[in-house]
Amino acid sequence: MGRQKKKEKLVKHQEKVKSFVQPWPDLPQQLLNIIGRQDSDKPDLMQNISFRGVTKIWRAAPKRCSANARLPWLEISDKDYYQSKTQIHILSISFRPVYWWYDRKWHDRWNHYHGCSYGLIVGGGKDPAKYCLFSPAARSFDRCWSIPPWDARISFKFATLSSPPFNNYKGCSVMVLTGCSNPAFLVSHVGYQNEWMKQTSSLVDPNCSKRQLMIFSNAIVFEGKFYALSLQGTLAVIEEIESKFQVTKLSRSRAVPSVSSKHFTEYILESNGEILLIFLISEQSTKKVDKVEVFKLQMDDLSLVKVDNLGNRTLFAGANSCMSVNASQLGCRSNCVYFNEDATTWQFYEMESASILPCFDDYGSETKSPVWEEPLVENNCL
Repeated sequence: MGRQKKKEKLVKHQEKVKSFVQPWPDLPQQLLNIIGRQDSDKPDLMQNISFRGVTKIWRAAPKRCSANARLPWLEISDKDYYQSKTQIHILSISFRPVYWWYDRKWHDRWNHYHGCSYGLIVGGGKDPAKYCLFSPAARSFDRCWSIPPWDARISFKFATLSSPPFNNYKGCSVMVLTGCSNPAFLVSHVGYQNEWMKQTSSLVDPNCSKRQLMIFSNAIVFEGKFYALSLQGTLAVIEEIESKFQVTKLSRSRAVPSVSSKHFTEYILESNGEILLIFLISEQSTKKVDKVEVFKLQMDDLSLVKVDNLGNRTLFAGANSCMSVNASQLGCRSNCVYFNEDATTWQFYEMESASILPCFDDYGSETKSPVWEEPLVENNCL
């Protein structure tokens, strides 16, 4: 009888898993509208979108005395882990015009998104061995690329591209993070006929008090190099040397918030020729963001420098995506970070006053999504 009840609970849980649907990208509706109005041959804003943030929880350091006993270790939050395994994505951008090939059936085939680079989405479907690289803004199948068959026994957590494949797809590489150390990541050139190159992590994470091997949780490409962030906050540079991808440099400092917290969500993105890290920090409760910090990566020594002023830039951090925009071009508030705390209500962190404020509409009323008056310029689509 007990086994039967347990089996019924498992079936109900699986049914819930199948029904988890999430719009992507999770960004303010006005921003999505602007992106959708852009010329499909030059979707500048679409190319600025980076993939999801990663939520991490602090765990206490081991009681046994050791050289690294002062360093608590980090784990992926249960909520983040669950969503990464169960979510089905629906594209939230309505591109105009809607081209004939981008129909519902085609979208349903690749409805598990695992990365976004240069305006291209890495998507998977029901078959765990098949993944596709496609442009949602394209006007034909000429912007859809295959990637090699995947070993379904290995987790496909996150993917990023080394370069845009539009003019030379043979020079474009796809790197996949697995969320484990064996293998830590795989890389392949675009094209169904190619093979995946596995890279097992043999490096002990210098910021892990448990002396575990490096596990990567997030990554970005900058000037042809992969910058991967480990679960414990160590930044690694990954380059192709003699047809092999390997870690060539590790950061000495730890990429974590400067204040203590229950947990935090990290985003890594490119902004105005720089790599930025955004931290949404929950100091008291895991259900509320109390503070926001932005850091800039120094390329020479991989150290982080806190950013106190974004100038004319505005950062958006949604539940499953993030991006940087030029505030004057869009007409939105500058020098701030908009973030979506509970997947329904947007707030913004004002850098100058270091305060979190609700969003308001044109009439001064509080609203769930930020709105602003767009500049009156020719080709308002930017």
